[in-house]
Amino acid sequence: MKSKRSLASIFASVGLFAALSFSGAVHAQEATPDHGDMPGMSDMTISPEVGKLISDVRQGTAGFRDFDSIKDKGYGKLLDCFTNENIGGMGQHYVNGDYAGDDVVDPMKPEALVYEPTADGKMNLVAFEYLVFASVWDPNNTGREAPVLFDQSFHLMTNIPNTPPVWALHLWLWTSNPEGVFADFNPLVFCPSGQPITDMTPKT
Repeated sequence: MKSKRSLASIFASVGLFAALSFSGAVHAQEATPDHGDMPGMSDMTISPEVGKLISDVRQGTAGFRDFDSIKDKGYGKLLDCFTNENIGGMGQHYVNGDYAGDDVVDPMKPEALVYEPTADGKMNLVAFEYLVFASVWDPNNTGREAPVLFDQSFHLMTNIPNTPPVWALHLWLWTSNPEGVFADFNPLVFCPSGQPITDMTPKT
C-alpha cells in the first residue's frame, strides 16, 4: 500500500522551505460565513456541464466543512492567512501533500482547502485551491499548456513566499465573491486583526 507522503517531503522536493504545521487550537466549523450563498452562475459564461460539475463538487466535498476532520484526510497548514490590502483576503490554506505532489487535477480532490479564520477561533470553509507545481507539470520545460479545470485555465503564481512557481485556480464554493467564483482574492474575506498574515499585496 502506498504510504501517505508528508507535506514537508512533498514541498521540499519542489523547493518549498516554509514551515508547515497543523494547528489544533481552532474549533470545527458550525456554519458557513455570513457572506450570503454561493453566487449564481447567471453572471458567468459557463456551460451546463461545468455548472453541474460545480454543483456535484459542492455536494461531494461538504465534509471539508468539518475542520476538525481534515488532518486525518492529509491536510496541513501552509504559511499564515493570505491577504492582499488592495483587494481583500484569501484565507488560511491547508494543503494535502499527496495531491500537491502530482500533476493531476481532480475537482473532488482539491490540493488546498481555504478557510476564513474568525476572531473567536473558528475556521469557516470558503474556497478550494487547485494547485500543480510548475516543475511537476512541465519538468522538461517543453512549454506544456496550463492545467484546465471547470473550463478555466490555471494561472502561474510566482509570489507566494518561499514557494516555487505553481499553477493555481481558486473555486469560491462556500461563500460569495464579488470578484468572481474563480478569483484569487475576496473582498468579503478577512484575516483576524492582530494575527500573523501572509501579505500578498504587490510591492511597488
